[in-house]
Amino acid sequence: MAEKSTTSIVLYGDIDSSDSITWLEFYNYSLEFAESIGFTPNYLGISGESFKSGKISTIKRTQKRLLTSLEQNESISSISIYSLPENFEVAAFDYNVYICRTNRLQYPHIIITLQSEIFEKIDHKVLVDKLKQFIAFKSGQIFKLSNLESPQIYASKANSLETFKTLEVISDF
Repeated sequence: MAEKSTTSIVLYGDIDSSDSITWLEFYNYSLEFAESIGFTPNYLGISGESFKSGKISTIKRTQKRLLTSLEQNESISSISIYSLPENFEVAAFDYNVYICRTNRLQYPHIIITLQSEIFEKIDHKVLVDKLKQFIAFKSGQIFKLSNLESPQIYASKANSLETFKTLEVISDF
């Protein structure tokens, strides 16, 4: 797996597991956003009432089950959407786009991670404003980090700042 510079937007706040409408809106927006920047979302990771494994699977295989779960107002605690290349080795490092909304961790958050050169082409202010619709927003950050240092781990605040050798905080808001 190749090392790539990524840029992420992370928003922290409260996320309601039982708000099926917001989960569905987030899911649909995430698919549209990935497509709008030229990437096809093709894998999902879901945690919730009907989703216990935590493993990712193809959208084709999982989407119907997700939509049924949301229609039945089942609790969801995390949705991760990936655009992975055909020849990926490890989803956590090889994605083109990673989007996640989760309240499974100590710090509930939404994160979008892109290759830095792709991030430079988007209007991140519009993106942040849109993402705020899916979280009771408290704080946020834009940061750069090597994909191999796992922006998701940094966003979850699981490790100390000294752990991340390539971290560059662009802005706090």
